[in-house]
Amino acid sequence: MIERAAPLAHGEIDVLILQALVRKLVAKGVLSPDDVRAMLFDAATRLDLVGSDLTPEAAHVIVEEDLAPAFLGS
Repeated sequence: MIERAAPLAHGEIDVLILQALVRKLVAKGVLSPDDVRAMLFDAATRLDLVGSDLTPEAAHVIVEEDLAPAFLGS
């Protein structure tokens, strides 16, 4: 039987690691900022914040105002 490790810092460490990984891949030229925005947009359209998937317009706003700055910097 495999035990699951308790999440560190209430799961916040996962987000920090993911952000650092994305920034490193952008810095090395593996991903472009447009690649990152496209992945974030794809994920955001699947968010269920109000009982259904977000509209493309709402997902775009979330990407540009919240997600992209968190992953790419201001």
